[in-house]
Amino acid sequence: MKIGILTFHHVDNYGATLQACALWSFINSQGYDVEIIDYRPIKIAWIYFRPLIPLRRLGKVFVNIPRAWKMRQFLLSNVKLSARKVYDKKSLQYYNDKYDVVICGSDQVWCLDSFRGFNSSFFLDFINKQTTRKISYAASFGNTLQLGDYQKEIYTLINQFQTILVRDSNSKRIINDECNKEATKVLDPTFLIKYDDLQEPPKIKDKYLLLYTQAEIGSEEEDFIKLLAATQNLTIISVGKPNQLAQINLEGAGPKEWLGLHSQASYIVTNTFHGTVFSIIFQKPFNAFVPSDKSNKVTDLLTDLGLQNRIFSDKLKSQILNQEIFDIDYEAVSKILELKILESKQYLLEAISQGVGNVVFHSTPVKKG
Repeated sequence: MKIGILTFHHVDNYGATLQACALWSFINSQGYDVEIIDYRPIKIAWIYFRPLIPLRRLGKVFVNIPRAWKMRQFLLSNVKLSARKVYDKKSLQYYNDKYDVVICGSDQVWCLDSFRGFNSSFFLDFINKQTTRKISYAASFGNTLQLGDYQKEIYTLINQFQTILVRDSNSKRIINDECNKEATKVLDPTFLIKYDDLQEPPKIKDKYLLLYTQAEIGSEEEDFIKLLAATQNLTIISVGKPNQLAQINLEGAGPKEWLGLHSQASYIVTNTFHGTVFSIIFQKPFNAFVPSDKSNKVTDLLTDLGLQNRIFSDKLKSQILNQEIFDIDYEAVSKILELKILESKQYLLEAISQGVGNVVFHSTPVKKG
């Protein structure tokens, strides 16, 4: 059986890169011939990689070639990409009958309110439904609440899917209410694999607070970070996006370095979904600042795992002084998470195999040949 994955994989973003790697890695570990369709829409590629073009603005050169290069090398080393690269919808038609199954997702591939806009390719409109089964895994509408003008088109495309697996309750609601299709909520694929062989330990001797943010943080949030770092004598390290609070800014870190920084941190503060995910995976004390455009997915995940008290609020400042801020019952979290991981793997493998028989996933990679 040959499987194709369509997702955001060519972007300068840690979460997108790691979710693509994780989904491919898990399916590959089950013995399937799987590859990521190397689709790079020009609009998305330009927005993400425009910073690689040396542009001078107010005397500053906006360029981060090291990180982009490391992202690319990480993918080339850890996943299989399709042999043919395509940059537009017309060229994507080449793949209309090249696979037995095509999986759409994970990530916010269905978000209508981002800079990407609506792209019917991520609803697999190019796939021949007579020859290829369409499924989604952990696909998300992000902060989109209604389909609006695209409802009829999306309704038609979604109803050509054999199985719909989504990442959050909002996406499940949209599929159920606006597409009249059953959807099942599963975990982000980053939860499905281990990272022992993918991470690179940081060369930092001091204990540190890791700051991983994308959206801007407010003054109250800054005060919280400074107080936490000061009382615990932690060096503040910012990865990806530089931050004035940090003693060390690691703008050019690659995915392996990013993983290592999360695994060795004494504390993590983030306003991103995948920063939250990897805080949980590595069982770190953490807090999440939740921007409005990420409230659906971050709050949904934390609520499911009984961790909604990790969302930032003013009362957390008092918990710093009495050490309560470090108290996370990861034994209880692990019990919930292990069950959800098992269920998510089963749902995915049943979708791939058409749900025939009792599917048992392999805990160790299947040897080929």
